[in-house]
This record gives sequence, C-alpha cells and structure tokens, in this order.
Amino acid sequence: MKPRKLNIKTVPANDTNRAYRFWRDVFDLPQSGHQSGRHLMLDGEDIIFVPGQPTDKLELLVRDHQDNLKKHLRNNFVPIVGEPKERFGNKIAFQISDSEGNLITIESNK
Repeated sequence: MKPRKLNIKTVPANDTNRAYRFWRDVFDLPQSGHQSGRHLMLDGEDIIFVPGQPTDKLELLVRDHQDNLKKHLRNNFVPIVGEPKERFGNKIAFQISDSEGNLITIESNK
C-alpha cells in the first residue's frame, strides 16, 4: 500500500502494541525515529497510538488503484465494510475496521 495522508495523527487503541503492528503491517507505514519506538510516520509526521475509545473519523488517502488496494487488504485478511463510495476526481472510498475497532475510510484511485 502507498499511503499519502492521514487526517488524524493520534489513533485511539485498547492495545497500543496491537494497533501499532496492524497499522505498520497493513498500511506499510515506516517506524519514526521516536524514542519509544512505537510511533509510525506518514507524510513527515508521527502517528501515535493512545488508549481510548474507537472512532469513525479516520481518513487515509492512498496512491493505489482500487484493484491493488482490494488485493492488498485481502492478502492481509482485512475485510471491506459496506459498499465502496464514489468520490470527486475519479476516486473511490472503502471503509475497513482496524484491530481496535476504529472505522477507517481509505480513499484510492479508481
């Protein structure tokens, strides 16, 4: 997956280690140089995982085309929630749930 931007850089989690592994492995995010070793990086900014209740406000923009995105999610055993939605500019949005129950909208190219 080729992630580009994430609207919220603080992700709520019941188990921050599990959330870290999910986001690192499924979204292919690199680890930042932060001392804790449990921060990931996207678009030059740290993504941190904090104890909290799940949210449905997370939106991730990716460079991938929808067929590649679907294959990547399938290979990582991550089901798509509901039906894809058309977006402006030849884009399409899928929703998934992460390991912590956060609902994430992923916007990709058609």
